[in-house]
Amino acid sequence: MLWHSWECRGLFVDGSAFLVQVARREFFFDFYDPRLFAMVLGQAPILTAVFLGVTDLHLLAQLLSLGLFALPTALYHLALQRVRDDAILLSAVLAAIGVVFMTTSFFIVGEYNTAYAIGMVVAVRLATAQKLTVEDGAFLLAVGLLAIRAYEVMLYLGPVLAAMIAWTIYRIRARPALATTLYLLAILPFLGAMLVAANSLINPFSQDHLSRTAATVLDAWQNIQFDLALLSALVIFGWAAVRPQDLARRKPYLFAGIFLVLLALSPLLVLTDTLVRPHAKSQYTARSIAGLVMTIIVILIWLYTSPLGTRIKAFVALRRPEVSRRMLTFGCLMVLAILPSNAYLTFEWRSYLNTVRTIVRSQSGVIEFESTPLAKRPLETLVESWILPSQSLILRAKRGDGIIAPPRGFDAWQPFPPAEPYPLGSYVWRD
Repeated sequence: MLWHSWECRGLFVDGSAFLVQVARREFFFDFYDPRLFAMVLGQAPILTAVFLGVTDLHLLAQLLSLGLFALPTALYHLALQRVRDDAILLSAVLAAIGVVFMTTSFFIVGEYNTAYAIGMVVAVRLATAQKLTVEDGAFLLAVGLLAIRAYEVMLYLGPVLAAMIAWTIYRIRARPALATTLYLLAILPFLGAMLVAANSLINPFSQDHLSRTAATVLDAWQNIQFDLALLSALVIFGWAAVRPQDLARRKPYLFAGIFLVLLALSPLLVLTDTLVRPHAKSQYTARSIAGLVMTIIVILIWLYTSPLGTRIKAFVALRRPEVSRRMLTFGCLMVLAILPSNAYLTFEWRSYLNTVRTIVRSQSGVIEFESTPLAKRPLETLVESWILPSQSLILRAKRGDGIIAPPRGFDAWQPFPPAEPYPLGSYVWRD
């Protein structure tokens, strides 16, 4: 998280527009009500600095990145801490981090990162609850309030979490008044999140954006990191369903490990001419399918800790010490396997930012995109046409530095014309 913040990964695509608007308005950029709470919390560090008079866009970019990464990372850490003594639940959380968070979080400005983390931390808190406590009830209520305006995934994840809370109240017979009241109240925000998500889909902020999002749902296959991590998990899942007794042997993990080895070696694909390799932009396309994967993990955690968990053969097998140890090891290896490709993408992002900075500082006026190194591989894979002017504006050292225009023929929306950039006053990028 700290390294990614240092490298300003929060500026990727929409994040650059967020920074421009924060500097321009000197206030929160809160343009989309259905995701308002996640937006505001993620921007808290940068707004604190702005209120304190910081005008260095480099430092503000790092603080924006820190805020965006800190919220979901903190929630996942709380989930890990909660299940530290249960090897199977710990491996489930690690799988969620490896398959979902680490393969889709390059677009960290996406509020879905926080929404998915909410699902995981609530699920494990409920699954491990031995009694109803005021502390847990207050936590569930607070996280539920955050979930109300987090992301559209709450359309189906919200009611699942609400049902888990109701089930927890039902299964625990001792019900202290205050703790039970907090648990009951915590159900309401998750149902409210479902309604907010439904309304945002029925009455979208942009029908065109919603249509394009729906049309690209199945493009998740383009995210090779997600594909390989998910395939490794599916091998174990399928083996557990068909031959649960084999989970105590090495064979299932060796087969699944093939995909983890490929995942760890995937950065080497950049040495070839193929476009099949880790891509930062492809992480965004996998976000919708990743939401379904996270919800399935939440439901499996629920089933595992329910009375059904003692009847389903796969769950019974998981309770054997030799199986739980292997599952935990595999969960750790899954997280480790994705580190090389994530590191590669971060280095590539650093190169991209340095290139944009060099271009805008070496020329003035509007800069033709086609004349820059950004129009060539490998940097072209990081280009999102509409955001180029905003990225240029952020990286300028002085008012007269250049602005890179979108590619020729680009006629979609952009925040401002390249020839008329927003005035940002004393806000400039300082190295």
